[in-house]
Amino acid sequence: MKFLIFLLVFAGALVSAARAESSFVHPGLLHTTSDLERIHLAVSSRKGPIYEGFKILEDSSYAKSDYGLKGPFPEWGRAPNIRKGEAESDALAVYQNALMWALTGKKEHARKAIQILNAWTMTLKKVGGIDGVLAAGLQGFMFVNAAEILRHTESGWTETEALLCERWFREVWDPPLEHYAYFANGNWETAALQTRMAIAVYCSDRKMFEETVRYAVAGAGNGSIPHMVVFPSGQCQETTRAQHYAQLGLGLLGCVAEVAWNQGVDLYGWGKNRILKGFEYTAQYGLGENVPFRHYLDRTGKYGRGGRNNNYDKISPLSRGSFWPIYERIFNHYSRRRNVPAPYSARVLELKGPEGFSRDHAGLGTLSHRRESKASPVVRSAPGVPSGFVMRSSGRGVRISWVGSVDPLGCSDAKTYELMRSSSPDGPFQVLAPSLRASEYLDEPLKSGELYYYKATASNEVGRSAPSATIAACAGLPGAWGSSDIGATTVPGFVEYNGDAFSMEGEGDQVGGRADTFHYLYASMEGDGVITARVRRPMSSQWATPGVMMRANLRPDSQHVSVLLHPHWNGGLVSRMEQGGETITGKLEPIGEQYVIKKNRLSAPYWIRLERVGNTFSGSMSPDGIRWQGLGSVNVRMEQAVYLGLPACSQLRGVTTTLTYDRVSTSDWKMQDRWPVSSF
Repeated sequence: MKFLIFLLVFAGALVSAARAESSFVHPGLLHTTSDLERIHLAVSSRKGPIYEGFKILEDSSYAKSDYGLKGPFPEWGRAPNIRKGEAESDALAVYQNALMWALTGKKEHARKAIQILNAWTMTLKKVGGIDGVLAAGLQGFMFVNAAEILRHTESGWTETEALLCERWFREVWDPPLEHYAYFANGNWETAALQTRMAIAVYCSDRKMFEETVRYAVAGAGNGSIPHMVVFPSGQCQETTRAQHYAQLGLGLLGCVAEVAWNQGVDLYGWGKNRILKGFEYTAQYGLGENVPFRHYLDRTGKYGRGGRNNNYDKISPLSRGSFWPIYERIFNHYSRRRNVPAPYSARVLELKGPEGFSRDHAGLGTLSHRRESKASPVVRSAPGVPSGFVMRSSGRGVRISWVGSVDPLGCSDAKTYELMRSSSPDGPFQVLAPSLRASEYLDEPLKSGELYYYKATASNEVGRSAPSATIAACAGLPGAWGSSDIGATTVPGFVEYNGDAFSMEGEGDQVGGRADTFHYLYASMEGDGVITARVRRPMSSQWATPGVMMRANLRPDSQHVSVLLHPHWNGGLVSRMEQGGETITGKLEPIGEQYVIKKNRLSAPYWIRLERVGNTFSGSMSPDGIRWQGLGSVNVRMEQAVYLGLPACSQLRGVTTTLTYDRVSTSDWKMQDRWPVSSF
């Protein structure tokens, strides 16, 4: 008991310091101070479900203080498998020993976790392989959770060691994860998302945390909540692939929501409890009952009805009835914290409890998340910092929304929000809306084409949160830029600008044939001129054709000349010599194997350029904006005035692609790199 009191006092002091200095709660990933207190008391009683869950941990070979390290190694990865089994074993061992230390106070477990963590920190330089995103996302989460526990308890791990580990997470684990996995099924992305969010919390990095929460609700790939749980029924992106894959993605998404909750951000409740709907749907089907089904094509265009890799057209029975150790965390959040029924998840727990773990899942949910039902929400601490900002602009203003803030200790929602705005990222900020009841606001009228910067705080009866990260948005588009759908698209496109990049959403069959369908960001140009842009990796549709373009007009059959990057990956000069004529594609030049993974994943940003001199149009591409490779020239007769710009074409019917362009410049406009902000 003395250990517990010391642990709570020490951790409580750190929490107070964290709120004052960085607004993060520590420890604050899967386990908080109050969690450790609750679990310790239950385990000390040596009875009940939490104690039964503890026995699974205690009996685990990975949780032994005499565990023999299998690594470390300078590199490990998947596909090809490089020391994969050894890294997976040590990841489980470092997490489970850290947890054993926090629950029992036995220093030998702390020493073992520190030994494993320090050894890997000093040795591992790369997480690689074609499946490197999945490798880093699954095992990285266990390493970060261990580090978070050790750093914020009296484990004996020094702050110098903790700072070295912080650098290690940023330089070794995050690079495979920072662009998520737009090309893959949802479980890859939720793996990346959980570990990136965990790194952000461990490093007390508000900007990075904000970006991960925003990606969870509005990310382009299959791992964001609306693209993972694709319909309000709960049907998932991988429902048609296999039930164990659907559960893998859901389980990892549950970890994301738990980390966010412990920081006072309610991803669990986002979209009317959308995450719960995915769990309940999957559990119901696994329990042998019928569930509704709708055809769906995923964000990549590879999987689902009409998918170019797998034409999935029904619910997969593969692994039906097999349940992974993912349901306890979800059930206890919704049913016990929030009093929201989760009947099918409850039935799974009756069959499978107490919950264990796997190499992909930290698991141990009965031990770490079982709790008594809360009679009603109370207010015990200030709500979390507002996070997950999504900006949608128009010529008149900006619509701003964010994820709801909560007091995670009292399970109560924020009472009000205060939204602030500035014309500069450095302020001063003026209060725009002082007492918002909902986490959204329409800011209008604004000056069209101007950049604005926003911050928000959340409040309840106890206090006010620290300010959010600063978020930029443009009212409409800058300068003379405009955008429109070209041709008969079925999903309207749009463009957002944040001062650092254009983020475009566009559908469309093609830029080709006798007529085009795509979304176009454009400006008018008189006479000779040039447009240059950099394509940021990645893009959601694997058949997207990013590029730069000059068109005679905005009709779908217009004459045009374009430099396009074609799947998978070659650059070429594309032209339509006369209105309504056939499209001609010049010689395709590969961008180089060093810039491509597995022949279809752009692994680095790439530059493209189109120049007009009279009626001669010349294209080129570059890996760095310095060394340019010519793609040839064509002669196309156009009027002096043309529309130059950037296309977004998914080449998928009914599914848009997300494309991001930065370093954009024309003869009379240049994007300013004045406030570098991550763009999703």
